[in-house]
Amino acid sequence: MHMSRMVESASHIKNTRSLVKCAMLLAIQVVLNATVSIYVTQNIRISFGFLVVASTAAMFGPVPAMLNAAAADVIGVIIKPAGPYFPGFTLSAILGALIYGVAFYGRDIKVSTVLIAKLAVDVLVNLALNSLWLQMLYGTAFFAALPARAVKNLLQYPIDVALLFPVLLAVRRYAGARR
Repeated sequence: MHMSRMVESASHIKNTRSLVKCAMLLAIQVVLNATVSIYVTQNIRISFGFLVVASTAAMFGPVPAMLNAAAADVIGVIIKPAGPYFPGFTLSAILGALIYGVAFYGRDIKVSTVLIAKLAVDVLVNLALNSLWLQMLYGTAFFAALPARAVKNLLQYPIDVALLFPVLLAVRRYAGARR
């Protein structure tokens, strides 16, 4: 991502209208994560908050999306803790938002882009980093927990992409119509 796009993304933080929209998206993300999350096991969760993170990233870029993702993680732990707060998961949320921001902000929404961005988040964040955080937090053997987490992400990947693509198209139409 070119540095001017990052600066443009950061400028949304100074715009009251953008800030209000980001706050509304943050609220939606917190509510989705708190109410629509399904825990398969203590370490495996199915959630749809990524739809809001990707939408925020597509509309406002990586900077507001990363801030929203971090805030949603912290607020989520306060509202509905699933364990102790661990800053590694906040870092994971920020990195996922960055990936979505780089992939979607100011770009055409294509199936190939959605496939690649979601795969990057799943592999780098969900599998690698989050498995590392779980290992550090609970002492779970990294490679022992990886197969179950990989199967969950593999099964959920096509569903997530099938949800994410039309959501991003709708967000893009909404954002384009509101300018």
